[in-house]
Amino acid sequence: MAPLPDRASRLLPQENLAASVYGTILVSSVIVGLAQTDFTAAMMMAAVAVTALVFALAHAWSRALARSAEDREALSAGHLLDGIRHEWPMVEAVGPALVALTLAVLGVYSAKAGLWVAILANTMLLFVWGAILRHRAGGTAWQFVAAGLTTASLGLMLVLLKALLH
Repeated sequence: MAPLPDRASRLLPQENLAASVYGTILVSSVIVGLAQTDFTAAMMMAAVAVTALVFALAHAWSRALARSAEDREALSAGHLLDGIRHEWPMVEAVGPALVALTLAVLGVYSAKAGLWVAILANTMLLFVWGAILRHRAGGTAWQFVAAGLTTASLGLMLVLLKALLH
C-alpha cells in the first residue's frame, strides 16, 4: 500500500494546478451569488458549469492569442487546442459543486444546502492541495497546516461572505 502522502497526492490536479485553484475559487464565488437566487438545483448546476466553461474558454482564447503572437504566426487550431487543454482544469473544478447539487436535485437535501456542501467541499479541497504541496516541499506538520489554511483562505473568505449575505 502506498504511504498516505502518496495516496493523498492523487487529490492534486495533475495538470495546471493554478487553473484548478482558480476554477475552484471561481465556482465558490458563483455559489455565493447563487445563494441569493430562487434557482432550482438543476439551474444552479447549469450556472456553475457554464460560468466555468466561459471563463476557461476566455483564458484559452487569451493564451492562444498570446502563443500566436510569440510564435509570430497566424492563430491556428493548434494554438486554440493548446489553450483549451491548458485551461481545462478550470472546468474540471466544477466537479464537487456538481456532485453536491446533483444530490439536491435527487432530493437528498435542499438546493441551498447543496450550495453549502459545495462551497465547504471546495474550501476543504483548497486546504488539502495547499497542505500536500507543502508536504512535497518538506517541512513540519504545522507548516503543512499553515500552507493548507493559507491556500484555503480565499475559500474561507467566500464561506464568510456567503454567511453574511444569507
